[in-house]
Amino acid sequence: MKTTTAALLVILLTATFGCGKNEVHMDANAETAISGAVIVQVDEEILSVIQAAKKHYDLAYPNAHITIEPLSAVSIVNLLVRHDIRGAVVARDYTMEEDTTITAREGIDGFPKTLLARDALVLIASKKFPYDTMHAPDVAALLRGDVKLLDRYTKLTKGITFLVPGSSSSVYGNVVSVVTKGITPAKNALYSAGSKDSLVKLIRNSANRIGFGYMSQYINDTSVKMIRLSYADSLGEYVSPKPVHASYLIMGKYPFPVNIYFILRDKAQPFSLPSGFMQYLARDGKAQKAFLDAGIEPGYAKIELVLPE
Repeated sequence: MKTTTAALLVILLTATFGCGKNEVHMDANAETAISGAVIVQVDEEILSVIQAAKKHYDLAYPNAHITIEPLSAVSIVNLLVRHDIRGAVVARDYTMEEDTTITAREGIDGFPKTLLARDALVLIASKKFPYDTMHAPDVAALLRGDVKLLDRYTKLTKGITFLVPGSSSSVYGNVVSVVTKGITPAKNALYSAGSKDSLVKLIRNSANRIGFGYMSQYINDTSVKMIRLSYADSLGEYVSPKPVHASYLIMGKYPFPVNIYFILRDKAQPFSLPSGFMQYLARDGKAQKAFLDAGIEPGYAKIELVLPE
């Protein structure tokens, strides 16, 4: 059986979130899992993904008024630590410093959180960039400052400049945790563009810049190209470059997966609107399909890959 980008994704989803018909009459202003008003902070790099899933929630529960506030990942975690917000969506794990602080203040279990979906950290470049593929360990080594590796990429005349949307973004956090494995990139190895839009503008006009972003951000962007990556798997076996596509992310054949979490300030409970919204995004069939439609892997949906012979 041969895997190709023509792989058909068949998703079998069952809605598991809802309310029975026999509802208890309560104060019209009382908050429940499906009514009330709350602000939820969302990682600005995945804003469109969460908004797409939220549309289904808004239709299903018109008495629940969720306001989305886009912020950087660093800002969101800082607000959580101070208990200034009740619920948030972030596309990265905690940094080592954040994890230490949260464990000290909240205990070993930290804040309650659940997986919503898996995105992927991707490398984007101008169509002028002379390579379509790179070796993932080379990318990590270049970020650590090993410029000798540029000798392998003889078509590059000016080396490589790596860019992220911002130093507070979850993209930067994932570059450090997923690509360089906790090692801060070397001086002059990685630059902040200030925003995703600025990054794309810089990439489009350059033959030697590579930007980091998410698969969900660029899967339908034909103005740039996503670099295919080879890598060594957990057994040390070489994995050849694959098209940047959700099917390979789902099969575990992409080197830089990224988890998207919903994090609660307080324990999940029946009369908490943030809890109800989290449960919906994590378990409802329409919400989970919205993540697949965004080009990424739903966290809890049952997925069957039907591949052409």
